[in-house]
Amino acid sequence: MLRSWKKPFFPLVKQCGRFKEKRNFTDPPILIGGCGRSGTTLLLSILSAHPEIFAFPRELGLFNSVYQDESGRWHPGREDRLYFHLLKNKVKEGATRWLEKSPSNVTRIMEINDHFQGRFKMIHIVRDGRDVVLSRHPTDPSHYWVEPKRWVHDVSAGLAFEDHPQVHTLRYEDLIIDFENTMAQLLQFLDAPFSEEVKNWHDHATVRNNAAYFKPVQDIHSKSIEKWKRTTDEARVNAFLEYPGAVELLKRFGYSL
Repeated sequence: MLRSWKKPFFPLVKQCGRFKEKRNFTDPPILIGGCGRSGTTLLLSILSAHPEIFAFPRELGLFNSVYQDESGRWHPGREDRLYFHLLKNKVKEGATRWLEKSPSNVTRIMEINDHFQGRFKMIHIVRDGRDVVLSRHPTDPSHYWVEPKRWVHDVSAGLAFEDHPQVHTLRYEDLIIDFENTMAQLLQFLDAPFSEEVKNWHDHATVRNNAAYFKPVQDIHSKSIEKWKRTTDEARVNAFLEYPGAVELLKRFGYSL
C-alpha cells in the first residue's frame, strides 16, 4: 500500500503519469514474469535494447497486491510505482510501449488481463528447476534463493495460461542456445521487428545493472545451463525431484531426466 506521506500526492502523480504514458506510448505494455532466478532480468536487459521499448530498470511489483473496484474489475495495488517511475525516468525517443519485469507477474496473469482488458503482452520464461534451486542471489549469496515449492507453484501458474493469446512462454535454455530463433518468435508475438539493436543487445541495452546480477550485465553464455550435473549438492537436486509435481513439469517443458 501507499505510504501515508505519499497518499496526498498520488492523485496529481497519477494524473501527470497517465498523461505522460498516453503521450509516449501507443502500443500495449509488456510484462515479464517467471520463477525467480529463471532469466527474467536477462530477458529485460535484452528487450531494453529494442528501439521501440522503454524498459523500467527495476522491478515495480505493480501486481504484488491487487484489489477490485466496485464493478469487480481487478487493478494493481502499486500502480503508483508505475507513474512515479514514468515521471522520474526519461522515455527514450522512438519508444512506443513500456516493459516491466517482476517475477511475481506470472502469478497474476488473470488480474493483469482484467486490468488491461486484454491489451497487454505477457512473457513467461521457464528455466530447468534443478538449476533454479541451485541458484544463489547477489543480495544473499550464502543461501539458495528458490525452494522447489516456489518453482512448481510459479511454473504451474504460468502454464495455466499457456494458450492465452496474450501470453508467450519460452525456455531460458532456448534463449541462450538458440538466441536468434527464440528472439524472432518472441518479437513476432510482440508485433515488433527483430532490430539490429536486439541482435547486438549487449551494446544497446539500457538496463545494464540490476539487483539480480552479481555484476553488470554480461553477454549470454551457456555456463549457467545444467549446473545441476556439476553440483556437489546432489541432496538438493534430489529434494527438488522428489517434490510433488516437479518431475512432471520438467517433462512437460522437455527437460531431460
